[in-house]
Amino acid sequence: MMKSLPYLVNIPPFMFRGVDTDNFGFIEKLVFIIKGKIISNIIIKTNGKIFCLLINFFYPKENSIYYENKKYKKKLSDSKIISFPNKRILRIVNKPDIHLEKLLASYCLDNIEILNNDTVIDCGANVGEIKIALNFQGKFPKYIAFEPDGDTFECLKLNTNDEYTRLFKQGLSDSQSLKQFYLDNEGGNSSVIDFGSGINTLVPCIDLDNLNIDYKVKLFKVEAEGYEPEVLLGSLKTLKYIEYISVDFGAERGISEENTIPEVNKILYKNNFELIKFSNYRQIGLYKQKEYNF
Repeated sequence: MMKSLPYLVNIPPFMFRGVDTDNFGFIEKLVFIIKGKIISNIIIKTNGKIFCLLINFFYPKENSIYYENKKYKKKLSDSKIISFPNKRILRIVNKPDIHLEKLLASYCLDNIEILNNDTVIDCGANVGEIKIALNFQGKFPKYIAFEPDGDTFECLKLNTNDEYTRLFKQGLSDSQSLKQFYLDNEGGNSSVIDFGSGINTLVPCIDLDNLNIDYKVKLFKVEAEGYEPEVLLGSLKTLKYIEYISVDFGAERGISEENTIPEVNKILYKNNFELIKFSNYRQIGLYKQKEYNF
């Protein structure tokens, strides 16, 4: 794997989406590498309208992006525009349908039948890509989302503004409090746990139990960048109403980059959940409540 083209030449990953580089000839690979190096420099050295203009030169027409009101935007369909606060817009530049399908699969959500009347709770929603991906497949569940970062939350509002949505400009924790929030917006790795970021701000946090949810929840997606155990400990009363939990428990906790698999397993197994699927793409586990009766 480490000898494959992306690792050897450091080309932006979105360029490989839907492209079979294994069957490229020498000239095709050379052209692809040169294109990748140029785009890498565009990403590093430009911003805003100039960045969009140059990216659109390589990915024109239906892939075009634009910069408006300090946000990067792209028309995803005839009626849907998706906004990002930063260059993570590149995630949907090339073949967004493949990206969104893979996103759901990475959280093991392709193993769950989600219906329009179901409820999905999204911890660490970022700009709402989970909802966007579900909507793209014609699924419109009720959506409860938590995102504490201000700029990202504004994009979340734009991307998920409909009657199915309830949004919180807060983080999830094990208590109601103000916490330091360490920022990495470009990488999507902002966290309550200090991972060495030089930029931080105070954000309000609540525990999920504070919402007093007493109805069936199909899915609780937990993406807390190493803070997953605390999020789950603040959800103990709510867990009995949840059928599935998808947890990113990868190596993201603090400067030492520890994973949270042991802690997450201990909490969820103690509360009647079992691990039923492990992601093929990332360190994400899908848990199902045993003997779910709602």
